[in-house]
Amino acid sequence: MSRDNGLFVMLRIGPYVCSEWNFGGFPQWLRHEPDVVFRTYSKSFMDNMRRFVGKVVSVTRKYMPEYGGPIIGMQIENEYGDHQWEFGEDGNRYADWCGDTAQSFNITVPWIMCRQYYPVAGVIPTQNDFYCDQYLDRYHEQYPQFPDMWTEMWPGWFQRWGEAAPYRPIEDISYAVAKWFAYGGTYVSYYMYQGGTNFGRTSGPFILTSYDYDGFIDEYGLENWPKYLHLRELHRVLLDNAQFITGNPVPEPQPLGKRQETSARVYGNGDEYLAFLVNTAERSNITVVFDQVEIDLHRWSVTLVRKRRGERYPTVLYNTATLSPDVRRAQAHPSGFETIGGVVETESIRELSIGIPRSSDMHVHATQPLEHISVTDDWTDYLWYRTTVSNPCSDAGQLVLKDAGDVAYAFIDDRALGMRHGRQDSLATFTFDVPKGFKNDTVTVSILSQTMGMAHNQQHMESYARGLLGSVTLCGRDITEGKWLMMSGLSSKSKDQEAPPAIDSAHWTSYRGKSGSHFRWYAIKLDADKLLADSDARLAVDLSSMSKGQLWINQHHLGRYWLRLAPSKQDYSPCQHCEYGGWFWPDSTCRQKCGEISQRYYHLPCSYLTASSYLYVMEEIGGRPENNAIAKRVSRLPEEEEEERGEWKDVLCRVVLAVCAAAALLGLGAAARMLYDQYAARRGYLRIEEEEEE
Repeated sequence: MSRDNGLFVMLRIGPYVCSEWNFGGFPQWLRHEPDVVFRTYSKSFMDNMRRFVGKVVSVTRKYMPEYGGPIIGMQIENEYGDHQWEFGEDGNRYADWCGDTAQSFNITVPWIMCRQYYPVAGVIPTQNDFYCDQYLDRYHEQYPQFPDMWTEMWPGWFQRWGEAAPYRPIEDISYAVAKWFAYGGTYVSYYMYQGGTNFGRTSGPFILTSYDYDGFIDEYGLENWPKYLHLRELHRVLLDNAQFITGNPVPEPQPLGKRQETSARVYGNGDEYLAFLVNTAERSNITVVFDQVEIDLHRWSVTLVRKRRGERYPTVLYNTATLSPDVRRAQAHPSGFETIGGVVETESIRELSIGIPRSSDMHVHATQPLEHISVTDDWTDYLWYRTTVSNPCSDAGQLVLKDAGDVAYAFIDDRALGMRHGRQDSLATFTFDVPKGFKNDTVTVSILSQTMGMAHNQQHMESYARGLLGSVTLCGRDITEGKWLMMSGLSSKSKDQEAPPAIDSAHWTSYRGKSGSHFRWYAIKLDADKLLADSDARLAVDLSSMSKGQLWINQHHLGRYWLRLAPSKQDYSPCQHCEYGGWFWPDSTCRQKCGEISQRYYHLPCSYLTASSYLYVMEEIGGRPENNAIAKRVSRLPEEEEEERGEWKDVLCRVVLAVCAAAALLGLGAAARMLYDQYAARRGYLRIEEEEEE
């Protein structure tokens, strides 16, 4: 497909890929390998890694250039420079082993290692960052034989539950890319150019199911305006003038006036060239004279100027901070969602309650709570813990879970105490208030532990741990040691996956319009024929009436959902300002949709629909399933809007003409009557006014 569309492929094998996925892409079973330590000089790990890389190379060898294929490079490992130092000498030995292993496959394209700060023989080190021009001078000195490659240009960022949406201004993105080529860069790739979806349980800790990333194409496959258009214009200029960049050495900067923030990088000579005029000032627009032409350089921008042979003056082709009329018009057409009516059969919703399991269903026994993932083997998010102890609560008190993660629901004698959650990949202390009223001599403490994704970018992921890792205290008494029972999954009927029960099961009952208790399945019939009538529709499930849980369509797990609100604008500094100018960092600026739900809509691929389709919602807290809706993602072209506007203009003109015609007729009638009255008066035929009745 890439070859058919004129695209080249940089195949980044890994196997560690990060991507905010569970364990950065490593499978759960790898954690069970004897003496394994991830991403360092560990024989068990390296044997499995070599086997994986070898398999990928054997499968893709037929796509190498000598066979007419599109692959131009391969990557081993990923951003290892960020962690190499943590492993000391073993980290250095592992990095060298990666280079030796890559070279041993004898392929015809070069190998790269991105964000690799320490030299590895035979491998091209590349850059990943929001900006990368700052690395080029040193890179040219250290690796004069290698191309300058930017393997991940970050045009956006990922989002966690409860966060406002990250946004990077397009003026800043195009500035970073244009400056990269101005300073001698030769290759740029975007992470992400198109967003995606973390279906199932693949997303990292507390990371949204949506992985839209605010890229140039969204997770539904629609162009993200105005980002897509403004960047397309930049690349069109770069491609049209590529011969200047590739056919000339990297130029020395030329000062433009007395301001040190401005400089020119000229590819070519005085007769014909492509020049990059750079203004690094964060707040100041600066006017300069370049080749006899006065040019305004916007703050924090790059201006591309072209002079053709025989022309007296150069022409400005593009400025990163200046949005064209098409781009400005596109700003008024953001993508959105439109609800599709009549496709959710709300009158036939069915529900199934998931109770707290019985002790007899809990087959894992221990003298203290076991680590969560070691029990579940990560086939489910959920693990039940239960213990029965003598009642230490003479009055109201607290249940305290120390060093716990990621989420916990607590119950005493099946009475709910609430839900607590941590954040990102840090452990937390969960404190639950215990009310008065527990008078029995013994009480049963039940805790449902939940993971919200696995580590994706940290040292020693092979020993990543969750669940109840610290002490458990009830009303001041430490109950950590004792008789603990555990069970993987939400219910005893779960078998190796948390799939919804069969819809023809007798356990389903009709939904009666109440939000219900904790942990409840809802089955909602969809009119699939109507949804599939539009073959180009990009569908989503609107879950704004729910709280937190898991979403399925038929037997496909669409992912976790959580209707958490982002901080309000007045309470969160990154929501309060968004200026392209100065270095961008997503945690400090330009957060959008503040005070709104972090993720309201969940991607529903049309390929998952069948003639008889059910939406299954596993709600953990409570919601109104009858208010769930199906929506379609829309992104109207500016020209479509113009056509519609033209149609409305035509309609309006017709209406105006009709009104004018009617007014003209009325006016003619009034004029005729006035002339008649004047004639009648002259002839003595005066009108007799009617008198009102008393």
